[in-house]
Amino acid sequence: MNRDKDELEDFSRLVRTLYASLVADQPWYGFLTEFRDQLGAQFATLIVSRASSVAPSLMVTPLGNPQGIEDYCDHLFRIDPFTDLPEGKVVSQFEHLSERGFKQSAFYRDYLQYEDTSHILGFDLRTGGFVTAIRVTRTSDGQPYGATERARCERIIPHIRQAMDIYQRLETSRSEHAVYSGAVEQFALGAVILDEHNNIIRCNPIAEAILDEADGIARTGRRVSLGNATSDADFRNFLRDARGPAGSAHVFRVERPSGRRDIGIVARPIETPDYLHAASAPALALYLGDPERQMQVNADALRDLFNLTPTEAAISACVANGLSVHESAERLGIASNTVRAHLRSIFAKTGVARQSQLVHLVHTSLPELAARR
Repeated sequence: MNRDKDELEDFSRLVRTLYASLVADQPWYGFLTEFRDQLGAQFATLIVSRASSVAPSLMVTPLGNPQGIEDYCDHLFRIDPFTDLPEGKVVSQFEHLSERGFKQSAFYRDYLQYEDTSHILGFDLRTGGFVTAIRVTRTSDGQPYGATERARCERIIPHIRQAMDIYQRLETSRSEHAVYSGAVEQFALGAVILDEHNNIIRCNPIAEAILDEADGIARTGRRVSLGNATSDADFRNFLRDARGPAGSAHVFRVERPSGRRDIGIVARPIETPDYLHAASAPALALYLGDPERQMQVNADALRDLFNLTPTEAAISACVANGLSVHESAERLGIASNTVRAHLRSIFAKTGVARQSQLVHLVHTSLPELAARR
């Protein structure tokens, strides 16, 4: 009775660890570590690839040799004989291939025997257009895997299928988030996420840089704070008022003691389900616009895109980055009248009539410009 209870507790812990590991800083590590320990193995490994003949896109082995993992993903996967297992079936290496055949393989001869790996148990799952392979290994002084270990592998298979589906969705969301974050940074925009108590949950790199400068606005502990008591009190009221209906926006300006141009802050409430309204849940987004930190447009990209001369491209980049005619002339070491003359040629080539239209054209061409960098 106690044995059955212990077995149930072990399996419950393994399942909990599996799903928790999907959102951990090192996905899969916690689960593979627990799985390894419960099976009395030396290593437990997850390998994900589009097919056994294709280099793995993901390989995780807690405490594994990083060089060995790199070598496997680089070339050893091509000679691994313990692949293409029957879908969803737990198999040992000598069931898949005779002991003699396995030990005569290049993979064993050139790699495994030096790793002191003699017992391998595993299974392959084919879902979502890719192969998920789980392998557990023991050293030569260990016992072959028995019925207990096989049963544990078989019981966890349905959960790994489901976990892999969840993980795929999470990775898709992470990729989309990276695209959106990159778009925000492309426009040199700082982003700060606050919880319901106005504590900082996270900042993007541009916001970190603005707050680190402490020029009128800074990070104080977990809070965004302004340079003097009066401004900070106004800012607190601004944050309170910003927690209105989702979709509304509020604007606040921060004067900078250095004399540089003001920082503009746009605040938007973040719409979340009621059950997520906890202290650690995102509640308010702050977008920090620093006019001194303009997006840097690449002159070479402009030259290619609009068929400009090198000088015309450099002037267009200066204007798009917020510089005046005089400032552009100083930066490029030419006369202001020369800049104006080139601007007339640029206007003719791009089909615009004013500097503001040129700036708009450049910034609406950002996806193409980014592709040329």
